Amino acid sequence: MRGGTININKRRRLEYNQKENYDECWKISHKYSSILMKNINSGDLYNICCSIYGQYLTELKSNGLQLRDKKCNNKKYIQVWLTMLNTVRKGEVEKQAIRLLHQTNCQRSC
Repeated sequence: MRGGTININKRRRLEYNQKENYDECWKISHKYSSILMKNINSGDLYNICCSIYGQYLTELKSNGLQLRDKKCNNKKYIQVWLTMLNTVRKGEVEKQAIRLLHQTNCQRSC
């Protein structure tokens, strides 16, 4: 019976750590989307977006946080950035894409 309790506690601790990491990823994403919002009226928006996205990925990696799930799919906090980058790259509604990214981050990180 005791071994089962240890496994349950281990799973709970693992799930808690995963949730903490997930929340941390959204908080970091919010930090970088805020920087992007401050530069939304700058020229060459696509290069600025790529640069800030690169800084975001670097911080995630340096904190040992996951970019992909077990099936090698991008995590949602990565996918929202990729969607924004693709939209900005195409030259379609760039500012709206950045605002949507930031709004999503605000909702997820608060």
